[in-house]
Amino acid sequence: MSKNLASKAVSGLKWSSAGTIANAVMQIGYTSAMARLLAPEAFGLVALSAVILRFGYYFANLGLNQAIIQKEELTTENIRAAFTSSALLGAVFTVLAWVLAPYAVLIFDMPEVVPIVRVMSLAFVIGGFSATATSLLQRNMRFKELSIVETASYVVSYLGIGILLAWLDYGVWSLVYASLVQSALVALGAYVMARHNVLPVVRWDAYRALLAYGSKMSVISFFEFIYTELATLLIGRMLGAYKLGIYNRAYMLVNLPMYNLTRTVSRVVFPSFSQLQSDNEKLARVYLSSTTLLATLIIPVCLGIMVAAPEIVYIVLGDQWGEAIPVLQVLSLAIPLSFITMFAGIVCDAKAVLNWKIVITITLIVVISSLFYLLRDYGLVGFGFALLISEFVRIGMYQTLMRKVLEISYWKQLRVYIPSLMIGAAVAIVVYLASNLLRGLDIPLLAILVSQMIIGAVVFLVMVLLFPHPVLKEQLHMVLSRTGMQENSTTFYGRMLTKYKKTLVKEPESA
Repeated sequence: MSKNLASKAVSGLKWSSAGTIANAVMQIGYTSAMARLLAPEAFGLVALSAVILRFGYYFANLGLNQAIIQKEELTTENIRAAFTSSALLGAVFTVLAWVLAPYAVLIFDMPEVVPIVRVMSLAFVIGGFSATATSLLQRNMRFKELSIVETASYVVSYLGIGILLAWLDYGVWSLVYASLVQSALVALGAYVMARHNVLPVVRWDAYRALLAYGSKMSVISFFEFIYTELATLLIGRMLGAYKLGIYNRAYMLVNLPMYNLTRTVSRVVFPSFSQLQSDNEKLARVYLSSTTLLATLIIPVCLGIMVAAPEIVYIVLGDQWGEAIPVLQVLSLAIPLSFITMFAGIVCDAKAVLNWKIVITITLIVVISSLFYLLRDYGLVGFGFALLISEFVRIGMYQTLMRKVLEISYWKQLRVYIPSLMIGAAVAIVVYLASNLLRGLDIPLLAILVSQMIIGAVVFLVMVLLFPHPVLKEQLHMVLSRTGMQENSTTFYGRMLTKYKKTLVKEPESA
């Protein structure tokens, strides 16, 4: 990466991370409060309604968000075409969702879903007006402004309106209204930050390049959505809203922090990868570095969540959510794998290698459907194991594709997981032993959870800073050298950075 691009990437990661951390902390508080104010059925109904609406979302957008970011040369007419398409399609799909909502009963046999779907369909209109501005902010790596808008909107909508309405006994509608208000505030804030021409354009040339790429992205996103949401659809249909609410909350406890973390990275990485799409050597190097560093972070975190699942569930959700514990433990193994393969998908998006991505996604749908059927008698835990097995299949297929697209050997792709597995195993073992000791004492659950977090963090930092695996050492040295992080002997941070970089230089491995 060029120094200018690397500098923008680092700045983007800094601001996106700050926004992500703020949102993650607020989401924990929001989830904890709402889980005590609402019954599991409320979360199940909203989850089902969101699934139905996401069926249309990918075609309402037509992949234009990604097309704006990926296109090397973007004209004013392209921007006008993207806005015109998004706004019109958003209005059309809102009307379609309103008209077709009653047919949701045929899928779920739950009439309560219909009014929720109709109201939540307003998100199509809101998203249609905000998509272009948000994409322009990401393309230009203006993540500071985007983070400010998203954090402020979350505070007002979820922590303000959502919790207040739940306390006033609005039930499931408190979740619905909070979501819509947040979308509206993001739309308004994004346009204020990235004003663009909103005049319609009628020349087909302005649309052609965007739609050629975006339509394929839309199809891919739709198939990926089916793969991701099959569990929600089948649990809702076979086991009902209560069981779906249990699964949904367990899923969100591990998915939300991982989503926020990887969303921060992916928003920066996609425009960065797109600017490197013509240079396979550099793109391969950045791909391996990104995968190594992300795996090193999220696998230990998820293994820690698996061990601390009882404390997390009882503290965040409450005593009535005990059924979610074994589900959370299985999902803590499956979900990190899905996020790690994210970078391979971003490489495909950046290089417009979309046909192969479609084939992989359709194959995964067949695999996970078969596994759901075979493991259906094991209930929610069976669904979790089906997801885990299918994620291993996904890793194998994407590694084969990266070998073809970026000419990276299987060994180079597999070795990036070694540091994360070693650190994750150390974190899980130490936290497990400490948890067994702490659970035998008469101390509050919160004290146990805090102790688990501190112990896990200490083990993680010791493994990363003092005993980094050669593969991790190699990648850390490259990142610190290329991102222009300053060494300053007059500050504590500068002295520590200088010392740490010198330790990484010792016995570096070749790429």
